[in-house]
Amino acid sequence: MIQKMKNYILFFFAIIVGSSCNSEQASNENIPESTIPSFDLDYQAEMVAPGVISKASFEGHASINPEGNEIYFTVYSNDHAYSTIAYSVQQEGQWQEPEIVSFSGKYRDGSPALSPVGNKIYFSSNRPKEGREVNASNDIWVSERNEAGTWSNPTRLSDAVNGPHNEFSPSVDAAGNLYFCSNRPGGYGDMDVYFSKYENETYLPAELMSTAINSSYHEGNVGVSPDGNLLFLMIQHKPGDYGYDDIHYSIKHEGVWSPVLNVGTVINTPTYDFSPKVSPNGRTLFFSSRLNRDYNSPDSAYTYASFQNHLNSPLNGLGNIYRIELDQLKLIYNDEPVE
Repeated sequence: MIQKMKNYILFFFAIIVGSSCNSEQASNENIPESTIPSFDLDYQAEMVAPGVISKASFEGHASINPEGNEIYFTVYSNDHAYSTIAYSVQQEGQWQEPEIVSFSGKYRDGSPALSPVGNKIYFSSNRPKEGREVNASNDIWVSERNEAGTWSNPTRLSDAVNGPHNEFSPSVDAAGNLYFCSNRPGGYGDMDVYFSKYENETYLPAELMSTAINSSYHEGNVGVSPDGNLLFLMIQHKPGDYGYDDIHYSIKHEGVWSPVLNVGTVINTPTYDFSPKVSPNGRTLFFSSRLNRDYNSPDSAYTYASFQNHLNSPLNGLGNIYRIELDQLKLIYNDEPVE
C-alpha cells in the first residue's frame, strides 16, 4: 500500500551560459526556479532536462535508446491540432537542444517508440499512405536505422495492424510484438489496447486485449517492458483514480495478464499523467505529466510580468517528461510485492 504524505518537491533549473550564441549546448537561461506545491501524495518522479527537453511547450511520449544517450519524444501545439517528433542527444552528461527527427516535421506525427535494441522507431501519423491524400485517421508507421545511424523513409504497417480508424501509441517488446491503442469498433470503450504478434518478420492480425486490460473507460497510451511481462497504460476518467488521466499497470504470469492496478501517487497526480514507456534495460519508466506549479493557487498574486514568466516555464500546466526507477513504484502481484 502506498503511503500518502505531504511532499514538497523543488526543481532547480541550472543556468547554462554558453561561450557563444552559436553553441550547441542548450541554454536554461531565464528559466525560473519553480516549486511544486504540497499535495497529499508521495511524488518521487524526476523531470527530464528542465528547460532543455521539458520546456514551456507540451512534450510527451518519450522513448530512450539502449545506451541512454538519445531520447525521442512528441512536441504538440497547444491545441493538439499538430504534433511532431523531436529528439535530443546527450553529450558529456548534458542533454543538447532538441531537433526534429529527419522523417518528421510535415505531417501530424506522434507517440514515438524505439525498439528495445534501438534499430527501429514506431510512431503514429496521419501522413498519406500509398501516395494518396493526407490520412483522415492515424496509422502506425516504422522507420529503420542503418549502420550509419540514418533513419529510413517510414513504412506504414500492414492492414493486420492499421485500419480506417485511429491507431496510435505503439510499443514493442524484445520479440517485436506490438501493443497499441485504437478506437476501432468492437472494443469495450471508446479507446482500447490491442496486441499484434510478430512472427516470421510479419505482424499477425491485431487482437483486442482482455478485460484484465481494457474496460468501458478510455485506455489511451501503452508501454510494454522489453521482456513483454509488464504493461503500463493510461486510463482516462476512471472513478477512484487520482486525476483525469492516471497510469496503471498489469503483470503477465504464465501467459495471463493480471487485472490493471493504479501505480499510485508515486507518479499520478490530480492532473494528467500519461504516455508511459519502459527503458530498454527494463529499469526505468518514462512518462509525461501536466503537473502544474500552481495547480491549486499561486503563493501570491501575479504581476503581468511574473505571470508571463510562469506561462513560459516548464511548470505552466502543459505536458513535461518525467522519469522514475521501476523499483520505486512498489508494484504488486496477487497482493505480494514485485521484486
